[in-house]
Amino acid sequence: MGGKKIFLPLIFLPQESEQTLLPTIEPPLDSLAMSRRFFLISLLCVATLSAQDIATRPLTLNANLLNLPVCNGALKQMVKLEVGGKPVREVEIEFTEGKKPDLWVFLDVRQWKGQAAVLSGPAALIKAIESSDAIKTNVPVYAEALRPQFHFTSMRGRLNDPNGLLSFDGEHHLFYQLHPYGIKSGSKSWGHAVSRDFLHWEELPIAIHAEAEGMMFSGSGVVDWKNTSGFQTGKEPPLVLIYTATGPPRDQRLAFSNDRGRTWTKYAGNPVLPEVAHNNRDPKVFWHEPTQRWVMILHCTEKGKKLPPIDPKDPKRKTGEFVFFTSPDLKQWKREGSVIGFAECPDLFPMKIEGTQKTKWIVHGGLGEYFIGDFDGREFKRTSDLLDGPYGSAYYAGQNYSDMPDGRVVQQGWAKMSDLVFTGMPFSQMMNIPCEITLRNTGKGPRLVWQPVREIETLRAKHHHLESFALDAQSDPLKGVQTPFFDLHAIIEPGTATQIQLMLRGTPFVIDVKKLKLTSGKDSMPLPVRDGRIDFRLLSDHGLVEIFTDNGFKFGAFPLPPKPEAPIAPQLTALGGEAKIISLEVHELKSVWPIARR
Repeated sequence: MGGKKIFLPLIFLPQESEQTLLPTIEPPLDSLAMSRRFFLISLLCVATLSAQDIATRPLTLNANLLNLPVCNGALKQMVKLEVGGKPVREVEIEFTEGKKPDLWVFLDVRQWKGQAAVLSGPAALIKAIESSDAIKTNVPVYAEALRPQFHFTSMRGRLNDPNGLLSFDGEHHLFYQLHPYGIKSGSKSWGHAVSRDFLHWEELPIAIHAEAEGMMFSGSGVVDWKNTSGFQTGKEPPLVLIYTATGPPRDQRLAFSNDRGRTWTKYAGNPVLPEVAHNNRDPKVFWHEPTQRWVMILHCTEKGKKLPPIDPKDPKRKTGEFVFFTSPDLKQWKREGSVIGFAECPDLFPMKIEGTQKTKWIVHGGLGEYFIGDFDGREFKRTSDLLDGPYGSAYYAGQNYSDMPDGRVVQQGWAKMSDLVFTGMPFSQMMNIPCEITLRNTGKGPRLVWQPVREIETLRAKHHHLESFALDAQSDPLKGVQTPFFDLHAIIEPGTATQIQLMLRGTPFVIDVKKLKLTSGKDSMPLPVRDGRIDFRLLSDHGLVEIFTDNGFKFGAFPLPPKPEAPIAPQLTALGGEAKIISLEVHELKSVWPIARR
């Protein structure tokens, strides 16, 4: 690469405190912009390295992990790992020689354990890499000061969109966009975790790595029960992931597993769907029983193509297309119809209207908005206007779990927020609580309803109950709640009060009684008064507050920036007059992590 090459012996540096790795255990920068950014960064790295000493470090992979130092904000430098003379990983690391690392990340090398390998890259960086069976850290994993206690977060790195959500053999599989080697947005791979209750997660090795075909953008996962793909090698059906590789060109690809998702193989015949538009991405795939075909809904944006406005009242709003494809085997795809698209990360799924046998189909976008209509396996016919989904900025790219054994429709989104919410942590971003969604009739037609998964009740610990309590500016009905992790359900008569205020760790959540709206910072959501009462449920965790009201017809997700100086105990007051608490239930919630800092 034009620089001086240095050969380094295998060096084991003094170890800091470690935690053993568990045994098995935005919207993103869009499309072309991210690909270009990644390409330019790579060129910059090459140019930088060519002016430096490039070292080659041979070693035997006798441990499970390689720990890599990260200096936040430093120039990204490329480290390459070769095993058996073949490149297997390329990792971007922010690093400055002589600076104390802000955090350590890890490269999982268990699959090559015992084999000879070679690291290459900037001399100082590869010298600092440590081989270990444990994650190098000053604070045990999951015990960090700002680690959310009942929402999923990755051990290390920055996550975003949920991908490939599926259930199989008693396990729920959560895949997600992950930059595992830093806490800012970077090259995307597919992280992977499994759970039996949507709460207690076991993080597994990365499922799909960013490699020569580009970053691994969003997609979906299915159980191929009938082995239509021919991928099955044992008695159990294969699990199949369908994803976008950024290229260029940008196309759709498959990976499959025959061991319950523990290892993944990229299909040798990739891509299965070549680029069909300059921005085609985020395939959601499911089996359509009436036509005995797989169906894909794909976000497509073609340059210069004029489309009718998604909302006639807002003609300037950008639109795209959601295009449908069908396949008998997940490998060969035929283009069918389309519908106006309104975001990335589309989803398409059927739901019975609650209390009836009538089925409607939902087209759902990354912002949570949705259409209701009918689908015959090829064409979608709208029967509703564009409808509001979750409110607040901390919800994006919601996707449903496929193959749920109990028939529930469970949706999970990315709690999108500023990376500053978790400043100083070795991770960034988090997932929303999985929600059970139903379709319920209203006077305006059927609408989606959100509620947190019922399994969250298993985390309930200390219980606080209050009723028939006068609420004013000085009242303190929540003084006994001395934890930031709780599930609160309140029924309040506003009385003469103009506002109801809930203070959470220094951040006010204000219900305007006249405007029928709840506001926190720049985020807001409707919060109606029904029969003279305000009725809402609230989940509180580090970094995030989720609110359910109007019997679940309205759901909001709000970031909760840390304020270390603020009191931990929540405070509920009435302003501008006196209100009355009809009922107040608070359940403190236990941590889901094996090690927890309360």
